[in-house]
Amino acid sequence: MAVAGVVVGVALLPAVIVWPPWRALPFVVASAAAHVAYALGLSAAYRRGALSVAYPLGRGVAPLLITLGGWFLLAEPPTMGALVGAGSLAVGLGLIAVSGGRTGQGAAIVFALLTGMTIAAYSVVDAAAVRQVSPVGYLGAVLGIQGVLLTLLLRGNHVRLRKGLRSGMLIALGSVGAYLLVLYAFQLAPAGRVSTLREASVLIGIVLSGERPAPPVWGGAALVLVGALLAAG
Repeated sequence: MAVAGVVVGVALLPAVIVWPPWRALPFVVASAAAHVAYALGLSAAYRRGALSVAYPLGRGVAPLLITLGGWFLLAEPPTMGALVGAGSLAVGLGLIAVSGGRTGQGAAIVFALLTGMTIAAYSVVDAAAVRQVSPVGYLGAVLGIQGVLLTLLLRGNHVRLRKGLRSGMLIALGSVGAYLLVLYAFQLAPAGRVSTLREASVLIGIVLSGERPAPPVWGGAALVLVGALLAAG
């Protein structure tokens, strides 16, 4: 993830120069800090548990917090569908957490929930920022700073950075494409709806992981998806 941030920062440097995001500098700093916390939390969760538990929890808790953040910070009150969706999300997350706890993945659950909090934080910050500045220049600055900070945390460990080069390049490609779409969507629709609809990735992630989670995890992930779709409606 350190490699990915640096690669994105370099690749989008022209956009940062052409469309400088410094008018929203406090948002850039806050989002970069939240992205660093996200990278550390997600990595810690993946080291301690299965993707089929950590990923749905990390992504699923965010819509609850984002909807509240959009309501109180961005004056975007939730609809009745969003409230019903929040209930579905809560039940789905509970099923996944209980299943993970029974298989000794308590630490992964904690880190996944913390990761969800960081996703909620940077999503609300980013939604406010792109109403003031270009999404492309903003993303380049945020992820570039994230990459530099993560590299500093690695203390220049060249062996680890070289081993992460291929994965980092793939993450950079995927994250730029995915999050640019999210940032542009933030310009067109409320933050809660955009971020919750994005949670359709929870089932896709489990399928692609190749893991064989217990039925409660599948059920919980499905409820997370249904809750996200209802909240986005």
